[in-house]
Amino acid sequence: MNEHNRMDELDEVLFAFHRACANPSADEIIAWTSRYPEFADDIRAHAAILKDWAVRGDLPADEPHELMLTRARSRALDALYNAEVAERSGANTSQRSFEQMMQARGTDVPELARELGIARSVLADLVSGGMRPPAGRRLIDALTYALAVTEDGFQSALQLALRSPRLGHAKADGTPSIVARSYEEIIRDSPMPQERQRYWLGED
Repeated sequence: MNEHNRMDELDEVLFAFHRACANPSADEIIAWTSRYPEFADDIRAHAAILKDWAVRGDLPADEPHELMLTRARSRALDALYNAEVAERSGANTSQRSFEQMMQARGTDVPELARELGIARSVLADLVSGGMRPPAGRRLIDALTYALAVTEDGFQSALQLALRSPRLGHAKADGTPSIVARSYEEIIRDSPMPQERQRYWLGED
């Protein structure tokens, strides 16, 4: 369960607890914490607030409890962060190259290759426009995770690389050019052991 789902479920549980137990007894607290052990501490804290409210009766309401304020601040900051990430990887994704994606994550081809356990030549071909689509599923999944981009962003960067291929060193004779190869050809021609080749080809 991710943090967003957990917080949503916690809110639902606490709301239900609040409605069912306006002035919770010890037995009710035990029953609810047994039913939702993952939220036991929150239920106990909320029960203490409810009992305090019940004792106060018609007295003016207290300021919000520190636990509630902390949770509200946390969720607000989380929402702002997620909106910022979505904005960074959303509208401008189609214009970002693989180099820009790597730069944004503070990495480069050699470091990324080591992190993923793939031959540097494979990523170099991808980045320089030497890989013809479609790319392999495992490479797409690995890079979208490592670079924190969407699959649409990956595919856009792949098309951008193909439209603007880059050579390492041009030869003196003839016009330099890149002949894009298939993903399978690039993997099989790489210096990786056959076991790793099979992995990246999804054959294991």
